[in-house]
Amino acid sequence: MFARLFTAVALGTLCASAPALAQHAGAVSEQTAREAADTAARQFETAYNAGNPSGIAALFAKDGVYLTPGGTMLTDPQEIEKAVAARIKAGWTKETVKAINAHPAGDAVWCIGEYAIAGTGANSGKQIGGNYAAVLTREGGEWRMNMLIGNLKPTQDVTGMAAATAKQ
Repeated sequence: MFARLFTAVALGTLCASAPALAQHAGAVSEQTAREAADTAARQFETAYNAGNPSGIAALFAKDGVYLTPGGTMLTDPQEIEKAVAARIKAGWTKETVKAINAHPAGDAVWCIGEYAIAGTGANSGKQIGGNYAAVLTREGGEWRMNMLIGNLKPTQDVTGMAAATAKQ
């Protein structure tokens, strides 16, 4: 529960600060931001589906932070690699990632998207997923994730917020 609350607060803070970040935009175009977000999503999906946890870890910036859908905060590439390997070993082996929105923030990019993970083995026929928010920065000429926040869509809304935002 704390992890979901923390993720919601962090994502809310990121989204609330977006207008202020956009005022300083200029170094990165809207088109470049979208391309960076799409590329990051594709790279994550490709590495994950290849069963390559070290490839996932390599997508993060030197000081990158991964706030996982399970509520863990990972800051070390070896931790990221180990966590992704454990999820794959648990039978969550096929992931789709889609960037939905992306905008420049100075020389960085913030983006949001959605993901879905299909299970195999003991998790065959099951699916989990949610939304993510990321901040991308350039490192060594490549876009890297400086921060990635993922959440899990709950099986039921215990917050009451879904009803308030339901389309009529």
